[in-house]
Amino acid sequence: MGKELREKGYMSFSSDTAVSMIEVAQKIGKIFRVPTMPLVQTLTPRQKENELKNTYSGNFGLDDFPFHTDLAHWYVPPRYLFLRCIVPGPDVATKLIDSRDICGDIDADIFSRSHFKPRKRLDKAANLLKVKQGEIFRWDSIFIEPANSNAEMLKLKIQDAISNAKYISLNLDRSGQCLLIDNWRILHGRSAVSKKSMGRRIERVYFDEVMI
Repeated sequence: MGKELREKGYMSFSSDTAVSMIEVAQKIGKIFRVPTMPLVQTLTPRQKENELKNTYSGNFGLDDFPFHTDLAHWYVPPRYLFLRCIVPGPDVATKLIDSRDICGDIDADIFSRSHFKPRKRLDKAANLLKVKQGEIFRWDSIFIEPANSNAEMLKLKIQDAISNAKYISLNLDRSGQCLLIDNWRILHGRSAVSKKSMGRRIERVYFDEVMI
């Protein structure tokens, strides 16, 4: 399974829902604790008007979630994102794009000259970020914003590349189905949620590293 993760940047497998998410996660890797979140987060469809603007649901509600990497506004985001389906949504897809497919036609110089900043200051400091930082690729059209003219240009190029890129569409359509994503490489999004999928429930954990 590890080979698949290294080659594709993601992998899908099944787990027994009688086993807790924590138990499953502990067999996979070192869990990354986000101070402001529970260790296991439960994701459910939410109406836009009921949510805060510092969340994706507060910005997009039941509409499509745009392609992004999680916690892109952190200087070092969690390496892996782990999702497990508890209650499937029949018509909701998780969409994946490999960052390597959208960076190929963008000059490396523009990445090095482009600086972004978190929309909200972290630790009372406006930390400057790069979209490509060592092994890390980060992207979020909502929670990081251009800090110079090169970044404005890069944002347009990335958005154009995303709109023209081929993506993988996966349905977490059965209880226990899992998806492990390299959050330093793969952008993910979510399709719109219809009335028949309002009961959808997904568990999420982040990892520093995995052992598979």
